[in-house]
Amino acid sequence: MTTTHTRPDNADQAAGETAAMDLVLTYLAGTLPAAPALTPLAANYMEQQASGPLSGTVMLDPGFALHRRAVMPPAGLAWLESVPMTEPFAAAVRALAGDGGDRFSLLPQEKRVMALAISTAARLTTLYEPAEAARRLLEVRAVVSPA
Repeated sequence: MTTTHTRPDNADQAAGETAAMDLVLTYLAGTLPAAPALTPLAANYMEQQASGPLSGTVMLDPGFALHRRAVMPPAGLAWLESVPMTEPFAAAVRALAGDGGDRFSLLPQEKRVMALAISTAARLTTLYEPAEAARRLLEVRAVVSPA
């Protein structure tokens, strides 16, 4: 008897992770993105990938310390004010800027991903010039989507 094992299709993973990086890049460029059409599995990968760069940018902040809240620096907060958002989405993004809040967890998945992407772009603006931030994101994108 022969047993065959199939590996999971990585297309959903690549699509979701690439869409997450593209979303952050779009916000960083100052344009409003269109929601990508993804399978439910790809959307899950997108949400997972979107949270990583936010965590990374928080930890890169020179003022970051594990013993206090990772409140977004003023430059990032100022950048957030330039992004058009509606409530309660804006409240969730502001909650992330203050390092958490229950409003974020109440959002539907698509909005959570957008909040993560906007927050990442805002925090990147406090760390790098826009061109450098985009270059770094494109490096990440090349890893998650080598095609």
